[in-house]
Amino acid sequence: MASTENGITSWKHIGLHGHSVGTFACTDAGIQWKSALYGRDDSAGTASTRSIPKAAISGAQWTVFGKSGHMRIQINKEQTSNSKLHHEMRFDGFPADDFDTIKDIFQEKYNVDLAKHNMSASGTQYGLSNITGKKLVFRHCVLDEADEEGEEFEVREGDEMMSLDLAEVSQCVLPGNNRNEVELQFPESDAVEANNDQLVSIRFYIPPDPEGDPSDRTVKSNAELLQQRIMQMANIRKTTGDVIVEFDLEKGSFLTPRGRYSIELYERFFRMRGQKYDYKIKYDDISRLFLLPKPDDVHMAFVIALDKPIRQGQQRYQYLVLQTNKDPDEVRVNLDEDTIKKEYGDDLQPIMRGSLSNLVAKTFKVIAKKKVFIPGKFSNANQQPCVKCALRANEGLLYPLEKQFVFIHKPPVLIRFNEVESVEFERYAGGQGSTRNFDLRVTLKASATSGAGQNEYTFSGIDRSDYTGLYDFLSKKSIRIKNLQETSAIETVAPVYNEDEIYGGPDDDMEEESEDEDYDEKAAAADQEQAGGSESEDSDMDDDDFGSEVDDNLDSDLEDARGGRNKKKENKSGDDSDDDDDDDDVIVDDHSSKKKKRKKSAAGGSPKGKKKAKKDPNAPKKALNAYMIYSQENRDRIKQENPDAKMGDIAKLLGEAYKKLGSEEKADLDKKVTKEKERYAREMKDYTPPEGFGGEEDGKKKKAKKDPNAPKGAKGAYTFFMQEYRDKIKDESPDLSFGEIGKALGEKWKVIGAEEKAKFEEMAKKDKERHKREMAEHKAKKEEDAGDDSDGVDDDDDDSDDE
Repeated sequence: MASTENGITSWKHIGLHGHSVGTFACTDAGIQWKSALYGRDDSAGTASTRSIPKAAISGAQWTVFGKSGHMRIQINKEQTSNSKLHHEMRFDGFPADDFDTIKDIFQEKYNVDLAKHNMSASGTQYGLSNITGKKLVFRHCVLDEADEEGEEFEVREGDEMMSLDLAEVSQCVLPGNNRNEVELQFPESDAVEANNDQLVSIRFYIPPDPEGDPSDRTVKSNAELLQQRIMQMANIRKTTGDVIVEFDLEKGSFLTPRGRYSIELYERFFRMRGQKYDYKIKYDDISRLFLLPKPDDVHMAFVIALDKPIRQGQQRYQYLVLQTNKDPDEVRVNLDEDTIKKEYGDDLQPIMRGSLSNLVAKTFKVIAKKKVFIPGKFSNANQQPCVKCALRANEGLLYPLEKQFVFIHKPPVLIRFNEVESVEFERYAGGQGSTRNFDLRVTLKASATSGAGQNEYTFSGIDRSDYTGLYDFLSKKSIRIKNLQETSAIETVAPVYNEDEIYGGPDDDMEEESEDEDYDEKAAAADQEQAGGSESEDSDMDDDDFGSEVDDNLDSDLEDARGGRNKKKENKSGDDSDDDDDDDDVIVDDHSSKKKKRKKSAAGGSPKGKKKAKKDPNAPKKALNAYMIYSQENRDRIKQENPDAKMGDIAKLLGEAYKKLGSEEKADLDKKVTKEKERYAREMKDYTPPEGFGGEEDGKKKKAKKDPNAPKGAKGAYTFFMQEYRDKIKDESPDLSFGEIGKALGEKWKVIGAEEKAKFEEMAKKDKERHKREMAEHKAKKEEDAGDDSDGVDDDDDDSDDE
């Protein structure tokens, strides 16, 4: 019912086409509709509203369907600057008896005559179509029989059956190989209330010309002519703005949805143009980007995860899988150098060269401002970051990333670890008695499967050799494994895959892009000696929930990023001899042949070639720690109390029992540890390893001990800058993590002026002089002390000779 207050007449529960229900109000200034989806309070600016100025209302029609009235209002776009208003707006839900009230209001306030618009309810499915302005009107077809026998029927237009706004059409295609049908597709609106139906596609059959030859493909059918007309009016292929980067059809081979599409990257969206379908996807609708290497060492899968799926007929695609390769290629950025510098800094160059997969990931990362993620620490038996398996009847590849599973490609599946209730290793169901394969069943939590989502995935036919790697990886992720089984100790493996071979070395123009990374090296190289690499942690800790982020220079900086993590491991593990060999590998590009060379250490050759020295079986046994002593003393007792427990379960029970020990029991264990250390020291004092046993690794040098009395190293300009600005950034943004603070410091350093930067450089220069002066004094003191010590030794020798 209508309500009037202060001269404003309003109706509640009125729907706006493409939106939810709301309040429709007629004021002296115009018409206002406000959505009820977000509540009535407009103070936060979250309520969806549409305001039609009085001068912009050019016409209105009224139709009754069932018990409610529907109203169309035509808008004169020249009289309003509101871009949210279409040329026609449709409202429904009015009481059918309110026609006279609304007609009087429109005549009095807006000088518009509200006319009744008859609609056909005959229920027929054939009629006459006509394109008027931006609308496709479908009318009832009335056939009047001729008076005389033998005359043809006369076709007459009847009442309107349906009217479609062509501005809302997202696709217009000829489905399959059918030349007589046209399918219109419409985008799904987020503003429609849940569980409400909305039109997403409609298909028309257009009879062919009875006198035409259906096999003649040179003559366009009636359906093809209608499709062309709709495409022109709907502006499906028209875009505003300039293409920044373009990849042609030969480079755009998509596995999902299958077909070839050219890719055009604009400032705020990208387009996929195929022979039939054309998609416009906003960057805001992209949730994640992945770059995944395939086992053939030739192809790479670039996965685009969307918040809003695209549609082909009845099929929806939330994950787009582009198959690309690592062949050298070139891409041109269609912007002038000043614009590139202003909008994208040094991340883009007018001409970029590198592997094709690398260029695709790089351009999407920079232009869309989205992170690109790659596989992390998992590797299968063949040192590849994925396992071959099947989901239902479709074979594919399963990538266990750092925080999720990704399966490609049919259908692509993304499962986050925090949504997993449990995983279960099962006997392979594909063949009776098969022991060469197994299945992995992943069960999701109830909260992750609300709605129509699937709550269980079974990845079948995984090779038995990949069991240990998968089991160990999932165990470290704290994912509940239903059938916990014993597994043999897993040796430390080489890196997941060789990024050099996957991505290739840096190219001419790609090297120019790495100024940010060069800056990091120059500004922080001297600081790492003093600060212990603290700022390198800032840059390396930029990993998101789904693995490692692809760095700015994909060809070369992936290796640096991995190297940074390895250096952190070295700092934690001291003289650990099992350091990753990536730190010693340097990629060299000859710019023409693009061959990769590795710099080997002169003494020891390749790090992988080093062999550990043999261990003497008769050498004294190392001292046991408190937990090992407790395990030896209590293992048999735990076994007797739990006869059915497996080795892994016994270890768990021992660990839980050890945690519950009191202070007195731990004190007894500490005494035993002290005795063990004394025993080991006593035995090692009299022990000399036989020739060929013990000692250091071949070609490995002991790390020199740091002089505790040496002066503090000189600080760089960047370190002084960080000391001054770190607290300021913390105060301004207290919620930033350690890594984000490091990022913010780096960005701040880039934008400070030359005058302020000179201040820090002057401080660094003075500190360098201080360090040089103190080092000279320290060196002189060491030489003086060494001279005194040598004199004392000579005197002792002389005395012994005299005796």
